[in-house]
Amino acid sequence: MAPKVKLVYFDGRGIAEPARLILHFAKVDFEDFRFTHEQWPELKPKTKTGKVPYLEFDGHTLVESYAIFRFLAREYGLAGKDKYEQALVDAIADIQKDFRTNVSIWLYTKMGYRPGNADELKKPHFYDSVEQYIPLLLNYLKESKSGFLAPSGLTWADFTVSEFLITILQEESTILDKYPEMKEYLKRVKSVPQLKEYYASRKE
Repeated sequence: MAPKVKLVYFDGRGIAEPARLILHFAKVDFEDFRFTHEQWPELKPKTKTGKVPYLEFDGHTLVESYAIFRFLAREYGLAGKDKYEQALVDAIADIQKDFRTNVSIWLYTKMGYRPGNADELKKPHFYDSVEQYIPLLLNYLKESKSGFLAPSGLTWADFTVSEFLITILQEESTILDKYPEMKEYLKRVKSVPQLKEYYASRKE
């Protein structure tokens, strides 16, 4: 019997989207429960940690986005082919997480979620972060020789990295022009046959 699966997050891509991509890739029938920012104060006290996303899977509640990604990736064959590749995939995802943390300081200020001067923060936290982290990710892509970040092919790290690339491109459409291989890589991820329909229909 198939597990009962429910993913809870805001009505947007955000940090839950890699979990949605894993589930859609694996053709899992799941409840994609989305709510608005206006509904969040009412829902927040009912969550385990006061944060989202969280995942209900076969009667278990899982929290923290990267823990959810790793669990789903192991469940559906996207974690890496062996323990060494799984460690590689974890490392790549952690690099992306550091990248996101740096950029978020600027991005959340720009969006009004934290105090500060967004114009002053843009260079050190957006432009400098791109210059620091994109070459690191590009090295893994070149070393893998698979077209994806891991030698065996598609893994959940590709979903975390590609989603963040989409986010930074939405902020500045030319930001990856210096890195044509990363732009080609993003197209490759979005062309995965199991996901083409979802990518075409989802909200950006």
